[in-house]
Amino acid sequence: MKMLKFVAASVLAACWACGGASGAWAADSKEAQNGAANAACPAVLISDFENLKIQVGDENQKAEAKAENNDGLAEKPWTATGDAFAGGAVSVDAQGGMGRVFGAQGAKLLNSFARSKDDSTGTLLSPPFVIERKNLVFSIGGGAFPGETGVALIVDGETVATETGLFNVSRQGDEGLRRRVWNVEKYEGKSAQFLVFDKKAGGDWGHIKVDEVYLTDKVDKPVANRLTISETDAPFAYNPMIFGHFVEHFHRQVYGGIFEPGSPLADENGFRKDVVAAMKEVRVPIVRWPGGCFVSAYHWLDGVGPDREPTYDKAWHVEDSNEFGTAEFVRWCREIGAEPFICANAGTGTSEEMSDWVEYCNLNIGRYGRMRQKHGYAEPFGVKYWSVGNENWGRHEMGAKTVAEWGPFVRESGKLALNTDPNIKLFAAALPDEGWTLPLLKEAGYLLDYVSIHGYWDFLAHVDNPAPYLDCMLRTERPEADIRRTLEVLDRVGMRGRVKIAFDEWNLRGWHHPGHGSPKMDIAARDKNDKNSTYTMADALFSACFLNSCLRCGRDVEIACFSPMINTRGGLYVHKDGIVRRSTFYVFKLYTNELEKNVVPTRIDAERLTHKNQTTPLWDAALTCDDAQKNFALAVVNKDPKESVAISVDSLPASAVEAGKIDATVLSGSSPDDYNDVGRENNVVPRKTTLEIKDGRVQIPACSLTIIRWKAE
Repeated sequence: MKMLKFVAASVLAACWACGGASGAWAADSKEAQNGAANAACPAVLISDFENLKIQVGDENQKAEAKAENNDGLAEKPWTATGDAFAGGAVSVDAQGGMGRVFGAQGAKLLNSFARSKDDSTGTLLSPPFVIERKNLVFSIGGGAFPGETGVALIVDGETVATETGLFNVSRQGDEGLRRRVWNVEKYEGKSAQFLVFDKKAGGDWGHIKVDEVYLTDKVDKPVANRLTISETDAPFAYNPMIFGHFVEHFHRQVYGGIFEPGSPLADENGFRKDVVAAMKEVRVPIVRWPGGCFVSAYHWLDGVGPDREPTYDKAWHVEDSNEFGTAEFVRWCREIGAEPFICANAGTGTSEEMSDWVEYCNLNIGRYGRMRQKHGYAEPFGVKYWSVGNENWGRHEMGAKTVAEWGPFVRESGKLALNTDPNIKLFAAALPDEGWTLPLLKEAGYLLDYVSIHGYWDFLAHVDNPAPYLDCMLRTERPEADIRRTLEVLDRVGMRGRVKIAFDEWNLRGWHHPGHGSPKMDIAARDKNDKNSTYTMADALFSACFLNSCLRCGRDVEIACFSPMINTRGGLYVHKDGIVRRSTFYVFKLYTNELEKNVVPTRIDAERLTHKNQTTPLWDAALTCDDAQKNFALAVVNKDPKESVAISVDSLPASAVEAGKIDATVLSGSSPDDYNDVGRENNVVPRKTTLEIKDGRVQIPACSLTIIRWKAE
């Protein structure tokens, strides 16, 4: 993400150096010396929207007369219809409660949200221009509604390319921009216009944002694939809690997953022994429970003591036996070696109910501390991690809160909980945007240790149509963008460093639960979550990139919880006769067992992988070392589905370079779509191998996660 912004900014600088009547950008000196016609100014600015001129057009406007050249293009007006863009470009700073737009390059951009929030509609059409370069580049954000919000390229009166925004799920995603590239080489010499449109009136994400539209022959400067160790930034310890997990009372995660009394595979406590053993393999550091949406109508007293009655789960429309409650959860966590992390009911529950739960778990006095002792647990459970609520920003959540309600609720909940046990760590449901999280921090930030954010980047709630491999690879930069966005909010209130980030629900694939948030749900459809063929190398490599982002941002991100750990979209599939370790299971096994304890700050110079006129870095990596900086472990993801990539890595041992080979562990399959299943459990597993080093570059296999360990010489 950072590199992408730098490239765009450097092109802008070239533009203003050029000047001249053509509106094109400054020349690369070598190309200029060659005297080629297009080399004098390698990029043509359509608009950066800093000094945009607007004229009002007809609702039925069509493409204008053909352009003969691009003279004075930046001075010509764009034609607007409706109210979405009638006011022209707007500031990148807060607009209508949106907050600052992440990823914009100048002071202004197009944003249909600015005038009437998501209710504005309209179009904005550029003056005609001549396609003089191979690529048309622009930045886009906002709603992902094809045909309703987006941009289009019109050539000789015909629409030849379209692109929509980024997100369409309430409160998920960020108000940022991503760069897009269209190859327009076949239209060179033709007249074209660029259309921005917002036809969606109302609803979440009913807006579009656009910045920096230009033509260029060079999308990115060629780079050598290289991982360079920082000379100024020292290694730092990361928190292993970033390898945490999440389990919810949903479908077969708890009952029939970790807890199955009566099964021949269960122990005397009802815990599946094969699941416990698998969790120990991945060295789970922390587990968040009981939800998730479930918790917003869950009352903890229903799940303690010897006399429990089933209750109706209003979130998921099923009955919960309450056999698995607080004591069972804590006992299971201790069994696998994990810290219990409890998320409290901030929907239908009260602030005092949460503090009573803290008392039950952590005190030996008071009504609830003594209640726990009467239930047979003489010593406190010592639960350290507590969250106020889950996704209370969303209308899908039971007892959802408004922005105005949330901060005071968290403040009072925090006061009561900390006055019960001042040693706990306190979290609160947040978002990677200013609109929700800034008021929260102003009201309750002084009590918080963490803000909790969530992310699912393949939204499958209502339609189970998993994105294919390359589409998933294009999304690997989004989690880090959410982290950066959250840090901007923490910076604004001066709390960065003291308040940390917990990404305590995350997965590539969103859970499939049609009808969620409405009175009618398709419960049987939830079985589709357990199709093992869904969880391919795409899931493994996305997850590895996510963890690499957490490692890079390890000074600020201290906790992350893969969602979920068991069944549904989890890394472990549990059936009545055994388990299947999915591809993501092995990602965690490699990271928790192979990496060292400190992050080595590095710079990644990577080629770009292109798909659907979008790009992503070809590979991603995180380098770690021990305290003595003698032992190193490198995690590298090669996103290319077919080709290996040769990477130059600082500090590889000279003996390995001289020998032309180095030992490694590689997680891959027979294809990007390979997966593990019942009867074929070992299709995607880590394998020891030897990698070739040629001309000082190590060859990373296609579509793989590779771990390389070495000792400094």
